Amino acid sequence: MGNAYYAYMNNSFKRKVTSPIIEYFGRRKAARVFSKPPIIIGGCGRSGTTLLLSILSAHPEVHILPWESRIFAQWRKAKPAEKSRGLEYLPNRPDRLYRNFLAHSIPGRVNRWCEKTPSNILYLPQIMAYFNNRVKFIHLVRDGRDVMTSIHPDDPKSYWVSPERWVRDTQAGLDFENHPSVLTIKYEDLMTDHQQSLKAICEFTDLDFCEEIQNWHQHATLRKNQAWFDRLKKPHTNSIRKWEKPEHAERLKTILSDSDVMGLLEKLGYL
Repeated sequence: MGNAYYAYMNNSFKRKVTSPIIEYFGRRKAARVFSKPPIIIGGCGRSGTTLLLSILSAHPEVHILPWESRIFAQWRKAKPAEKSRGLEYLPNRPDRLYRNFLAHSIPGRVNRWCEKTPSNILYLPQIMAYFNNRVKFIHLVRDGRDVMTSIHPDDPKSYWVSPERWVRDTQAGLDFENHPSVLTIKYEDLMTDHQQSLKAICEFTDLDFCEEIQNWHQHATLRKNQAWFDRLKKPHTNSIRKWEKPEHAERLKTILSDSDVMGLLEKLGYL
């Protein structure tokens, strides 16, 4: 058998041995450091979730996971011995969360953590059950026409999000729109009414609307990410209505011919 197989088996064995230890000490540290509910971000890809994570990274009370850990986007059925909390599903790799806690020195003002993976939006029922609703989930929504004509630095020759994905992901979040632990924010509002949107986010998450968050661009610790073509920029409207550019004409025809897309655009007030 090849080296890749032995490497995989070796890493799998190491995880089985080390993960319980990491979880034990990680949970103990989390209990000491984090007194307030975590903040989890989700939404269809290319909707501004990375930007929001960068904004929250500026707040002195928030510890962010700076990459997409997919902790809450991969679940497994709970084993009989694990069902004491009445949970049917558990995160597949919670050790990724606790590894992060143990690997970082967390300042004294920090009282909650924040994780962002776009596909978290598809697992809201599991997330709410796992945290017993003691979580703050922020759903980023963006005009589907801009989402579906957006490209990604990892694949600049093709469109990143299909009409089916935008409808599926966005509707999954809207199904929880009235849940007290879920806040729906439009990307466009975050760009055009920036301070008001930040106030709404701080009020929802019980964060102080402090100088660091008001001037987040100066204080953000997340300043570079593969989702961006460049380093972090101040809020701007250049990415709004990009779908109107002539180079997207054929793509736009496909988008506007989808009845599900059109219905959701109208529901969200984009038409």
